[in-house]
Amino acid sequence: METDILNHPIFEMVKVGNKLLPFLKTKRYVLKENGNEVKKETIYFNKNQLPGFMNALSAQTFSGTRPIEIVSAQGSCYMDIVTTGDRRFVAVQLFEYIPFSFHPVDGMYQLRGKPAEEFHTYLDKCRKADESKR
Repeated sequence: METDILNHPIFEMVKVGNKLLPFLKTKRYVLKENGNEVKKETIYFNKNQLPGFMNALSAQTFSGTRPIEIVSAQGSCYMDIVTTGDRRFVAVQLFEYIPFSFHPVDGMYQLRGKPAEEFHTYLDKCRKADESKR
């Protein structure tokens, strides 16, 4: 299994020229199926929340799922999240710490349409819960 979610074949790296310095190219990743630019984010959480979160991802329903507790330092698990700007696509790869390194837990989850929007709402709820504890 891949350790970098952006290496998955559904994503493509494109080089974009700079208007001021045309010889400098920057890398951007896009979703191959529609060319929408994607953004990657990493969120750390504790291992005891992994089974419930995996069930929610498998069922693609997040309305009744308890928010995960986001940890600021490296937790025992993390998820790489890749999203499009329109919030209609989400890819999630889960990793857990097994002595000396993080390993993928399962394959990459892909959410499109309504489930992707629900995931964003769920993630916003997790972030709010994290901010209220600070």
